[in-house]
Amino acid sequence: MDVFNLRYMRRIRFSMRSIGAWPDHEFGDHPTTRLSPIRRYGYTTFLFTICSIGMVAQAMYLINNRDTLSFIDSGQTILTFFLCIVYVQRTLLPMQTSYREVIKEFTLSFNLAYYKDKSDYSAKMSNRIDKICEILSTIVHIQIYVGLCFFNAVPLIMNWNNGMFGPDRPANDTFDHSVSYALPFDDQTYFRYTLIVVYNWYVSYNLSCVFCCQDLLIYVIVIHIWGHLKIFEHNLNSFPRPKINMKAGTNLAWFTKEENKDVHNRLKEIIQTYLHIRKFIETTSTAYSKTILVYYGFHTVTDCVLLLECSTMDPKALLKYVPMTIICYQQLIELSVVFELISSKSDGIINSVYDLPWECMDNSNRKTVQILLQIVQESLAVKAGGMVPIGLQTMVAVLKASISYFMMLSAFADG
Repeated sequence: MDVFNLRYMRRIRFSMRSIGAWPDHEFGDHPTTRLSPIRRYGYTTFLFTICSIGMVAQAMYLINNRDTLSFIDSGQTILTFFLCIVYVQRTLLPMQTSYREVIKEFTLSFNLAYYKDKSDYSAKMSNRIDKICEILSTIVHIQIYVGLCFFNAVPLIMNWNNGMFGPDRPANDTFDHSVSYALPFDDQTYFRYTLIVVYNWYVSYNLSCVFCCQDLLIYVIVIHIWGHLKIFEHNLNSFPRPKINMKAGTNLAWFTKEENKDVHNRLKEIIQTYLHIRKFIETTSTAYSKTILVYYGFHTVTDCVLLLECSTMDPKALLKYVPMTIICYQQLIELSVVFELISSKSDGIINSVYDLPWECMDNSNRKTVQILLQIVQESLAVKAGGMVPIGLQTMVAVLKASISYFMMLSAFADG
């Protein structure tokens, strides 16, 4: 089974290849040469460089124009600056060994497509996960292009309405840009304005893909982990009971000697399966721990800025920032809900292990069940930065913090 025959995986690979985030060299036997690092990370380094230059130019623009910038324009530059911080961090992900290992293991062995033949329930769950991932893939890719178009098209429309493209251009007006920079040249000529517009569209596409496609890949991986846990829980719940074999002096059915051998093999397979799932969760946590920590910090700050921009009720601000606000909040909610799926399975698995017919087993198998029960007691929650658990509670805390900052800054501005 080639997982890249799945449509959502083809989409993810295509989009991430376009921003240098897909580790193609991990899937092919390419000979190592002096040019291998350039072939593998050349485009990633290029994206990192141009984004870093853009961040410096944006910071200089804020410093140089801090006394003359309007609230909307300064908020726009602050927002794009923080977007670039997350962009820089995510652009460097392909250089991390843990990131490449997660993608390679997920696509070559962990994807539920490889487990369809295990049982009818596995096939059912695999088809269900494929449909969920396909829907998510479609939604996220629509978000990429909608956000990209709204953010960059609004300044073009404003420039058109102001007559900046006509033969009699207003003398005192200047071109409006989706992202503003401190430049060493005059950007008010048509040619230089066109160069900046093309650059902004290019960078905006990369930003959208880095944010949305990396989030989409996280969603897909975590949903497959959830699918594995559902199959694991089903296997526990459908564990065979002993045939009628009453022990003298009791009303309890016991496993026979032959059945206990089969129980031993089943328990061994269950423990190996659970340890495999947990190990992959740990690998995923290592790969994305810092990424999600930075992401939560980004939302704490920028969600407040987006609310402030929208609260002005300026038509220009609403056209530009309402779609971005919806997408940002949706991404935060989706990320937290998806990770909550893993945390919520812990209690169900513990109960399923305890419900195993351990009372019908021999002493050796009872000890094995006890070991399994101790293993599943450990939380499966993924933590951002190894500290902050990723889930609904953290999402609520981030939303409360950003809304509190918004209320405080709004009161300060009104005063």
